[in-house]
Amino acid sequence: MASVIVATGAAILLGVWVYTSRSPATAAAASLGDTAPDAVQQILLSGKPTVIEFGANNCVSCREMKPILHALAQDPRIAVADVDILKERDYISRYQIRLMPTQVFYDAKGQEISRHMGKISGEEIMVRLGLTPLNDTPGAPAPKAVL
Repeated sequence: MASVIVATGAAILLGVWVYTSRSPATAAAASLGDTAPDAVQQILLSGKPTVIEFGANNCVSCREMKPILHALAQDPRIAVADVDILKERDYISRYQIRLMPTQVFYDAKGQEISRHMGKISGEEIMVRLGLTPLNDTPGAPAPKAVL
C-alpha cells in the first residue's frame, strides 16, 4: 500500500514538473501533437513585421476590420493574418485573447511588441509596426487613407 502511495506521489510530482518546465511555445506545439507550427507561427516565419487579428465572422467590429486588413496585406513590407477564433478555439487561450477583435503586433523577429483590442485604423496599425504607409513622402503631410 505504501509503495502505491509513493509511486502515485512521484508520478504527480513528475507531471507537475513537466507541466511547469515547458515554455508556452513548447506547450502549444505539444497540444498540436508536435506537428507543424500553427498558422500564427507560420506567418511569423516570414521575417516581416506582422499584425494578426483574432476575431470572428459574426462580430460586427471584426467584419469592419476586414477591408483595412485586406488593404494592409497589399503592402509587401508587412505580413497580415486574420484568425477566426470561433473556428479555431484553441487560439483563444494560446494567445490570451479576451475581446474580439484583438490585434497582436509582432516585430520582424517574431516577438510580440503590442496589442490592441477593438477596431483600429490602418494608419495606427502601421505606426504600431514602426512603418509609414507606402505613399508617404518625407516632409509631406500624411494624406487621409481610406483604410
